[in-house]
Amino acid sequence: MNPYLNPYVAKPNRYQNNASYKIRPVSVQSRPVTINKQQYNFNKKIATGQFSSVYAAYRRSDNKPVAIKIIPAATKHSTEAANVMHLFLNEIQMAKRLATTSNHIIHIYDFDFDQRTGLSFIIMELGQQDLEKYLSQRNALTPDERKSIWRQLVNIAITLYNHRIMHLNISPENLVLFPGNLVKLGDFGMARKFQQSRTKSLGNPVYLAPELNSPYHKPTPTAKADIWSFGAILYRMTYLMPPHHNSPFFRPPLNQRSTNDPNLLNILQHTLVIDPNARPDALWLATHPYTKTY
Repeated sequence: MNPYLNPYVAKPNRYQNNASYKIRPVSVQSRPVTINKQQYNFNKKIATGQFSSVYAAYRRSDNKPVAIKIIPAATKHSTEAANVMHLFLNEIQMAKRLATTSNHIIHIYDFDFDQRTGLSFIIMELGQQDLEKYLSQRNALTPDERKSIWRQLVNIAITLYNHRIMHLNISPENLVLFPGNLVKLGDFGMARKFQQSRTKSLGNPVYLAPELNSPYHKPTPTAKADIWSFGAILYRMTYLMPPHHNSPFFRPPLNQRSTNDPNLLNILQHTLVIDPNARPDALWLATHPYTKTY
């Protein structure tokens, strides 16, 4: 294993000192790709993010289906290269730590960096589809279906809370469904420990907390930013569209009636508030009547 890929070992700033290091074009779907001495065949691209692409693939040695995230870890700009490399290493460290304590975190099997192409690879378990695709294919969720997914989101919130980690990029695109409608969270590149300063990188603005969505203010993020994102996803599952950044945010979209579930509405009213200090924490979500009742 390349020592630069070990998140528990101090890493030299080699990319910051080499502005000429750049990505060489490579087609991953035209031939088998060797990643950490294992060969993989790539199938279709299943997701595209700000810094990466994810492919469905399989390991040739045993035909095991996997998802492979490809991150261009080196670019023409040395500062950008260092930032992207940090996201790569941060995702591995955070996800591996959390996956040992929760079945709702996407498991990472392996990772590697190709010095020839400047590409980083993360080998992960392959789900069926992300929550955004699942929701976009449906006219509505049943109350039981919505609550089942919500309880799993609260489980994720508690896992983050117990490890004092802020994800800062929670969105339906980063929540993946597995058989039995098991929900798992991925993409920990932007995650931080509590009170750790933010980077320039931001998550999906549609589900990002207002205090992190402003071009004028750059406060130190708190765990309450993730609480907003969980509330925004519950809103999306209730009204089939995300909340608009118009106050009050918990109100239903134009021409839609408000939910007739007072407990669900209460969660939206408490999570989708401008002031992060006024939002509850994960423990409040876990003990709320909407979460606990069947």
